[in-house]
Amino acid sequence: MKVIITHTDLDGVASAALILRGVGSVDKIFFAQPNQLYGVLRKIPNGADVYVSDLGMNTSILERVLEEVERIIKGGGRIRWFDHHIWKEEWIAGLKDRGVEIYVDTSTCGAGVVARYLPVEGEGVGELVSATCSIDLWRFNDWRGNFLARYVGFKGGAEWREKVAYRLKDFDGMLSQDIIDTVSQVFDEELKTYSRVLREAKVTRTAGMTIAYVLKKDDEHTTSYIGNLLLNRFQAKIAVICREGSVSFRSIGDTDVSSLAMRLGGGGHKNAAGAPIKAPLLHRFLRKVGIKGPYLSWCISRVVQTLESE
Repeated sequence: MKVIITHTDLDGVASAALILRGVGSVDKIFFAQPNQLYGVLRKIPNGADVYVSDLGMNTSILERVLEEVERIIKGGGRIRWFDHHIWKEEWIAGLKDRGVEIYVDTSTCGAGVVARYLPVEGEGVGELVSATCSIDLWRFNDWRGNFLARYVGFKGGAEWREKVAYRLKDFDGMLSQDIIDTVSQVFDEELKTYSRVLREAKVTRTAGMTIAYVLKKDDEHTTSYIGNLLLNRFQAKIAVICREGSVSFRSIGDTDVSSLAMRLGGGGHKNAAGAPIKAPLLHRFLRKVGIKGPYLSWCISRVVQTLESE
């Protein structure tokens, strides 16, 4: 059995597309958040050929992930892992000790790591990496990335993302009419989202810095755009985007949010990171019925407490 496990955003989908270009079709593509990685690995049978891309390690699930990869490999399987997030050396060593072939390169995005170390070559590979890194690394230097991110985020769910991965497998650097038409449907709703964010966002100060925060829906492709909006609109050092079951951080310059995320059991990049969170049942229930204040207050209090505990 040959499977891909990858992240849910553009970088994860583009990474899967490049793996498909390099190895051909696979039996299954799993799309997951880092904190879901252990649960996905449990579904993989012994002896499988596994490609993991654009997924960093969460401290909260490290030991269980190590157990699962060891099981798969001891059963005759092979695991190749491509990532660009910040890793501790002991995490990498733990995977290598269990036979995982791991490639971590923070100089590029996840798609760039796949292209470089799988490796994958041919027409359109560099263009797809450029467009993807433009969004994922906050470079915003390739306009195609804004279209592709919205294309990936057009619909939720694994079925849509898998279709996009197979379409991007043959990406030649040009945006198809299908991509352009699909993205045109996204813009109006996205603008409404930004208007709501500006209405509902709040600001607090702690540890000598301004933090802007908001509660958002679980759609993936707007997270970085919302983070950038909060940072600039409120001149904040950190933007905190709270969601059901997770929290995302964005920052500018020297403010390192990856260490904050790691202390909450997550990880990521210096200026873009995230972590799993689990609010009390009452707060989760109130959020489900439209009373969002208690959930947001609880989320930011967890972040502030973590910052102040340094």
